[in-house]
Amino acid sequence: MTRWEVYKNEVESGHLQWGSTHTEAFFKENARMIEGSDGDFHLLKVLIALLSNHDEEVAAVACYDIGEFVRHYPNGRAIAKRLGAKDVVMPLIEHENVELQRHALQCVSKIMVNNWEYVK
Repeated sequence: MTRWEVYKNEVESGHLQWGSTHTEAFFKENARMIEGSDGDFHLLKVLIALLSNHDEEVAAVACYDIGEFVRHYPNGRAIAKRLGAKDVVMPLIEHENVELQRHALQCVSKIMVNNWEYVK
């Protein structure tokens, strides 16, 4: 099983956990795969739905993954906005879990900033 298949299965199962498929390097290599064979961005839609998960780690990982998709997929910002990611992530900035807050803030920043690579 490839790393992409492992990632896809993890997202579709809804049980996201920090690991080697939730890294910048993974998304640089695989961001285009999130488009899907039909171009419907099914996995991105699943990630957006997982933002409402009661498991805070799942929601934090979903925030991270959406942010990395936005950074590494051409026109990812517009696609994430069109699918409603920003509206679902925004309330998480005020979540009681500090780790989830941090990942939500970073995700929203990546959605809103034009040239993220210049922000250090």
